[in-house]
Amino acid sequence: MARRAKKSAPLATELMDELTPIARVCSLLNRHGARYLVVGARACILHGYIRTTEDVDILVPEDLENHARIIAALSELEDHAAAELAPQDFVENVVVKIADEVEVDVSTRAWKVTYNAAIGRALKADIQGVAVPYADLQTLIETKLTYRDQDRVDVVHLKKLGGF
Repeated sequence: MARRAKKSAPLATELMDELTPIARVCSLLNRHGARYLVVGARACILHGYIRTTEDVDILVPEDLENHARIIAALSELEDHAAAELAPQDFVENVVVKIADEVEVDVSTRAWKVTYNAAIGRALKADIQGVAVPYADLQTLIETKLTYRDQDRVDVVHLKKLGGF
């Protein structure tokens, strides 16, 4: 009588590959103790406004030690693109785009909103067992009061969600 081989538990790296892009990014950031908030389209989705996006936008405090944690975390993505960065890059650029297995846009300001202004009202979601801190609806709307056409569309939908 043939016996079935037991399937072994997946390795941690195999589990990480199965995570959605937002869970993958946030799990790495959380493991490294980075401070951040998800903003942009992924935060819109967390509020119930579903639209397509390819990247994960994060808002971070102006703190070089935290920038180093972000670099260390995102350097664990498949192509290790973040390893080429220095903490000062987040200070000198409005947005740092990290093009890796997941594209991550890191900024210290989302339009006129800073991390420190947003963190007090931030929300948390659990996605695939990963804690995901994200901007509350009012703050998210404030981050989208820009000149970009897509942001204007987002604001209309977000205000409907909030009953504004």
